[in-house]
Amino acid sequence: MKWPPHPVPLRWRVFLATSITVTLLFAIAGWTLEQYVISVADDSARAEIQASIRAYEAVWQARTKVLLATTAVMGAMSDVRAAFATKDDKTIRDSAEELWSRVSDQSAFFLVLSPQGRLISTLGEKEVALRAPTIPLSAVSDRFPAQLAGYLRDGGSLFYVVLTPVYVAGESKPFLLNVLCAGFRIDDRMGRELKTLAPGSEFVFLDNRQVYASTLNRDLVSGLPAFLQSSSGARGKQLWRNRFILFHRPLTGIDRGAVAELGILYSYAQARSSLTNLRRVVAFAWFLTVAAALAISSYLTRRVLKPVRLLDAAACAIAAGNYQYRVPVRGSDELSRLANTFNQMCESIERAQEDRIHQEQMNTIARLGTSLVHDLRNPLAAIYGGAEMLVDGNLPADQTCRIAQAIYRASHRLQELLRDLLNVSRERRTEPEVCRLRELVEAAAESVAARPGHLAIDISIDPELEVTAYPIRTERVFVNLLSNSAEAMSSGGSVFMTARLTSSSVDVYVKDTGPGIPAEMRGVVLQPFVSGKRSGLGLGLALSRQAMRDIGGDLFLAENGSAGACFCVRFPKIEMKAAAESSTSHGAPA
Repeated sequence: MKWPPHPVPLRWRVFLATSITVTLLFAIAGWTLEQYVISVADDSARAEIQASIRAYEAVWQARTKVLLATTAVMGAMSDVRAAFATKDDKTIRDSAEELWSRVSDQSAFFLVLSPQGRLISTLGEKEVALRAPTIPLSAVSDRFPAQLAGYLRDGGSLFYVVLTPVYVAGESKPFLLNVLCAGFRIDDRMGRELKTLAPGSEFVFLDNRQVYASTLNRDLVSGLPAFLQSSSGARGKQLWRNRFILFHRPLTGIDRGAVAELGILYSYAQARSSLTNLRRVVAFAWFLTVAAALAISSYLTRRVLKPVRLLDAAACAIAAGNYQYRVPVRGSDELSRLANTFNQMCESIERAQEDRIHQEQMNTIARLGTSLVHDLRNPLAAIYGGAEMLVDGNLPADQTCRIAQAIYRASHRLQELLRDLLNVSRERRTEPEVCRLRELVEAAAESVAARPGHLAIDISIDPELEVTAYPIRTERVFVNLLSNSAEAMSSGGSVFMTARLTSSSVDVYVKDTGPGIPAEMRGVVLQPFVSGKRSGLGLGLALSRQAMRDIGGDLFLAENGSAGACFCVRFPKIEMKAAAESSTSHGAPA
């Protein structure tokens, strides 16, 4: 099936191409802008995350320095050392509380531990969830006397602590008196403090099991620990719930192991909103642009295609035979030059058509003259031969009578030929009439038999058999066939003429005993200007065939089982009604 089933007008093809082009351009531009916005959002997220990390490090460094400095000062004071040297819990507690109340941050806590990790005193926050056994002194004592800092996890809480060992001089080496543990609990307050320094980010302290502190709603981050556990092999930037860009880093414990993680979440809701607005703006701009492009292209297409429509109308007019049609030429652009060329082509076609008509007229005159010459040659030959015989000597009365009758018939035939020519020139058409076939054949035989020669003509045709024909033209058909047989058998011979009825035609066979048609000429013998005689024009058989075809019959070379030529003259069979009318007019049955 041809697609499309109906041809699409050129204007709509231009509209379609314009809309597709604009759509593709806007799609490419929108995709480029979207990628640019995403890139900007990614860069903004990276910058915000880096700022958040710096804020976290700054806060933690400041708090660590305060705790390190405070505990270091307390451990170096002689009063504290003296109180610790008494190993009296009450004395140590009173001395530490007095000093801690003057130098500490109220949000921090302070623990005094024995070298074995036993809790001696608790200062700072009233309720400290950090239990003394949780502090791994035995695991980190080999790193003393340096101060240690790191995270500790106790139950459901996360702490950041600083351990400061207090030594006194011993007999052989310094002796560890106590361990000062200062720190603070990681809670939502700590997250809010970080958020004030980096307002574009959200902070979450968590491990694989729970969230310790967050600036977000706990319900929102309820699945974050499981997410981190499933992607524990990845560290760095990830996507969380299609809403946040998540960057998480491990939090190192006091024993140098990973205790928890800090998650920094950057919301790209603003970037997504920007993308949505961008898509909406691009879609609206695309709609306006396509509408404007279609309107402009419609106007321009009508102007551009107007000369094309004129050329199309001119081509249709030329195809209909109106060679006088001309296209108006305006301007000097390509289409104007095309219109001018088209007009020149029309002029050339018009001149060629006039020349062709003139040539056809001349050819028609030439063919008509040739046919007339061919048809007049036989009657004139009969008249000339008879007149010559009458002039040459005294002939018997009966022979003179026969010659006179032959001259009369030839003159009558000439008169009929001239009358047919006059009817053709005046465009008068005559209808074929019902004739007795034997009468036509006998008339032709008598015309040929009057010529010199020894030609025997045997006619075996029913005298009552009738056909529809033009009498004069049909008689000339048989005259041509008999004349050709006579010329082919110049030393004498016989011609047999028989008729055969078929279901749709009446066939007359003209068979002679001459040399026959050469094999190389059998396929072209009925074509114009094909002749086996030196003096012939090669038009007799061609004109005879055309005369038979004009009445619905035919003339063709029939197969012959013996020597000689055999032609079949085919007449269309008369309808019953026509046959009945003919029998009435002639007084005999069909």
